[in-house]
Amino acid sequence: MPVRPLLNKDLLEDWLTQFRELGYLTGSEIRLLEQEDESDPDAGLIVVDLSGAKTVTYLQPIAGGDGAWKATMEARDATIELSAVELVNLGNEVVVLGALVSFLEVRSKALLAAC
Repeated sequence: MPVRPLLNKDLLEDWLTQFRELGYLTGSEIRLLEQEDESDPDAGLIVVDLSGAKTVTYLQPIAGGDGAWKATMEARDATIELSAVELVNLGNEVVVLGALVSFLEVRSKALLAAC
């Protein structure tokens, strides 16, 4: 059974609150995307704005998967140049993004196991 039909805004907000309470430091904004069309399997559920790369990443369960999630990064129109510090900060944002995807997968697999 796919996990996506089991997810709702309240549950995802709760999971994001739990993740934030873990204390990861990031300059990224993490928020839920208001979904207009529930029938669109490519619509993102969670949006992360990577401040250092000035790009948006959508997090969503893998369609038909076992609770695994994926991160989709939007294409960029412009080249970015980063100093050493900015590059380290961007790297930290990506590490936190990976931790968030892992967190969502653990929660999703537990949700599926409880069904």
